[in-house]
Amino acid sequence: MTTATLTPTVPDAAPRSASAAGRLTFDGVLRGEWIKLLSLRSIRWSILVALLVSLAGAALMSLAVAGTEFVTPETMPAMLVQSATIGTIFTVLILGVLGVLAATSEYASGMILSTLTAVPSRTPVFLAKALVVAALGVVVAGVGTFGGALLAAVFLGDGAFSAFGSAGVFGSLLSTTVYLMLAALFAFGVGALLRSSAGAISVVVVVFFVLPIVFQILMMTNWEWVSVAAEWLPTSLGNTLAQAPITAGFDGVPYWAALAGLAAWAAVALVPAAILLKTRDAV
Repeated sequence: MTTATLTPTVPDAAPRSASAAGRLTFDGVLRGEWIKLLSLRSIRWSILVALLVSLAGAALMSLAVAGTEFVTPETMPAMLVQSATIGTIFTVLILGVLGVLAATSEYASGMILSTLTAVPSRTPVFLAKALVVAALGVVVAGVGTFGGALLAAVFLGDGAFSAFGSAGVFGSLLSTTVYLMLAALFAFGVGALLRSSAGAISVVVVVFFVLPIVFQILMMTNWEWVSVAAEWLPTSLGNTLAQAPITAGFDGVPYWAALAGLAAWAAVALVPAAILLKTRDAV
């Protein structure tokens, strides 16, 4: 006579283990968004053009003023910063396009359905996209700004490298980098709100290029509110961040107020975009 030995089984152990192994983490979402963004040819071209504009602008400006009466030991920090940031009026638009495409490219291709199916809570997707845009904005703007200053120092000659290492110049270049990063985040928020590349890029162009021109024209009216409002446009705030660290007795919006103002511009687009991503249909 034999006795059969029964081994207890736990039928749900394997499925539970597989589910745990396949759980999507925020790190995975972040890596996925990074890969998706850099795989876009339009993003790679935007990065390349932004760097070329920054470096070319710095080289042309420094070559134009090198050896002239405008460059003295006293003016060297200002000339170095001006050379490094002269292309900002164009690079801010290019980084704006980058931010818009980071939000709208998946809507154009239909991939947003797969993305939101994989991450149904949606908020991690938005945060990951915003972090990738911010990181890419800092890298591109930092390389363009600091690289442009270094290139300008080569052409400006004596005293330029000493000025490059000063706290004021470093603060101006770092502040310009932050300005461009916040501009990219603002554009990302606009893109997430409108879900249309053409519409969002149009808004970015109006805010960063058209509005400053409009307010310059309105200055001729001598209306007091015009000059006050103009100081709080993103481009004016960005100029404050670039000039305040190297200008004694800078007259205008205080430095930290300008930084807070730029953060507010970015938040005005990002916060409603994050809320609407949770509440409205995927497409």
